[in-house]
Amino acid sequence: MDNKISIFIGSSTESLKIAETVKRILEVGGEIDCTIWNDGVFEYNKSFLESLSNVSYSFDFGIMIATKDDIALIKKSARDIPRDNVIFEYGLFLGVMGNFRTLLLQEKGANLPTDLLGYTTPRFDSRFNEDQWEKLLSKIKKVVVEEYSKSSIKILPSTSLAIGYFNSFLKRVGRYVIEAQGGLLNKNDCEHSKARIQIIIPDELSNDIGEKAQIFYKTNDLVGDEIGKSNRPFPIWFHKKQDELIIIDMPTTLNSIRPSVELLIPTSSLGNDRIKCKVERKELENFKRTLEYLISADDYSKACVEVVWESEF
Repeated sequence: MDNKISIFIGSSTESLKIAETVKRILEVGGEIDCTIWNDGVFEYNKSFLESLSNVSYSFDFGIMIATKDDIALIKKSARDIPRDNVIFEYGLFLGVMGNFRTLLLQEKGANLPTDLLGYTTPRFDSRFNEDQWEKLLSKIKKVVVEEYSKSSIKILPSTSLAIGYFNSFLKRVGRYVIEAQGGLLNKNDCEHSKARIQIIIPDELSNDIGEKAQIFYKTNDLVGDEIGKSNRPFPIWFHKKQDELIIIDMPTTLNSIRPSVELLIPTSSLGNDRIKCKVERKELENFKRTLEYLISADDYSKACVEVVWESEF
């Protein structure tokens, strides 16, 4: 099952109550899970920058709250400005997540750096009542949900892996399943009136997805075979349910994710790392979401392919 949309909320200490209001309203409905910066984000024995850099890869969105916390003399005039760390965090998340997944929630009257002039930022007033907050945050929530449904190329490889897997394997096998006459299997004589393909996404990564897949196939009593032309067949695993042939595949291309995460967030100790586990899960979810989008846009695949989590099989 997919996790909720994860949002990091950054703010100054003085505006924590605003951050709590944003979290409370955005989480209504259960689609979104918000984490405020003071909720165990910064780890012991790690610098502020190291913790924040690692965290930025493990969330789907970042919302920074720019309030009038400091005063600066700009061109001989006193101006209300946000705390430096809030602007810094906004820039860091902007570099990792991009403009569409990083939002700056600006208090009216808070002067932003000139580099941010021209950006359309959602604005609030310190005197906002509950209805006004709900109206503003409902718009933000709509943007977040719509953007989350899209896939985009990022530093980590899940979108590219899903595209490659779909084009090189799934699209071709889906077409063969729909167009083939008679039995699909090259080795086993298995009569069936219909067939479909089920792609299994592991609930968590391992150091070798090929080994994990083999254990999954054997544990679930699947049978190995191949389909396609004899000079270039596709190896597959299958089981039969009543009169339906179900072809099963766990994508071994997912092996590229863990080394990529390790390069991005290196560790000096053995064992699981909480941040790395979150990033890996996020990449698995994006792979699945990208694959589902590609399937929905291809008539052959749409007619015979579904994608499920390992625990849902």
